[in-house]
Amino acid sequence: MKRASLALGVALVASAQAQERPTPSAYEFDKPGVLAQQLLWGVVHGVRLLALACHRRGDTAATDAYVDWLDAQWPRVRAAESELSRHYFRRGQAPMEAIDNALKLKPELAQSDAELGEACATLPAALATPRYDLESYYREKLKR
Repeated sequence: MKRASLALGVALVASAQAQERPTPSAYEFDKPGVLAQQLLWGVVHGVRLLALACHRRGDTAATDAYVDWLDAQWPRVRAAESELSRHYFRRGQAPMEAIDNALKLKPELAQSDAELGEACATLPAALATPRYDLESYYREKLKR
């Protein structure tokens, strides 16, 4: 009986992992709404990777700035997450990492500690610029 339960559990995990695989696998140049979300997700991903690296370095200013930025940008991030989850996985929500994988985004930064230090030092000021207002970014990308 335990073997049957284990086999069923393994089958369910395999089935769930298979469902995590994205169906489309390219930037959607013929679907402006999806493309805008894909491009926006790339920005969110890059900021998230840098913020995580800054957090690991103990840079509280950069970490706090990221938390504040993410809090302010969350409605647009959530909208992108929902649309890309539907696009890639045919459901309303998928893990952020699954969307990252679908877009073939790098899982971590490869910069040296010195480069990360410089980037972390400028992150709070950068996130305060209009370039990182994701609602404006999204609308701008839709126009193209």
